[in-house]
Amino acid sequence: MADEDIQDMSDEVSDDGEKGKAAGKSGGGLGGSKIIKILIYVAASILGLFLMVGIAYLVSKYMVEASYAREQQILTAPPPPPLAHFDLKEFAVSTKDETPHFIKLELSLGYQKDDMKLQTELIERTVQIRHIINILLSGKRHQDLDSVEEKIDLAEEIKASINIILRNGQVKEVYYREFVLS
Repeated sequence: MADEDIQDMSDEVSDDGEKGKAAGKSGGGLGGSKIIKILIYVAASILGLFLMVGIAYLVSKYMVEASYAREQQILTAPPPPPLAHFDLKEFAVSTKDETPHFIKLELSLGYQKDDMKLQTELIERTVQIRHIINILLSGKRHQDLDSVEEKIDLAEEIKASINIILRNGQVKEVYYREFVLS
């Protein structure tokens, strides 16, 4: 009888052990796999976040270095040689507005140094140049001349209009010695 009791006890232990193993696989295994999945998702999210921050840092660093390099190139470019200039007397013109405003300006025309033919031509065409500039100014409104960009555009327009009539060279720059808009 003792042998039968020992055999029954070992059967009970083996049945309980298999039941415990089965319970561990079904109940404990599901809980463990959910936690592992959550931990993997959290780790992947953190890794993705670090990856995005790293890429953003590298791109911004590249952009800053590129803009700095462009600024350095602009700053290190040697200035152009000074131009000879031809001074024009003062212009005083009313604007095209309903309530006219007053434009008063003095100009200098910059041209290549040692260009005696162009200098002679500018002297000979002074009346014609003044006429062109007066027509351009009288066609402007106050709002056409009240910003820096518009003043630069006017200088370019004057330069282009003068260069059309010149035969012995080109005006390179138009300089405002005085610009009053009231």
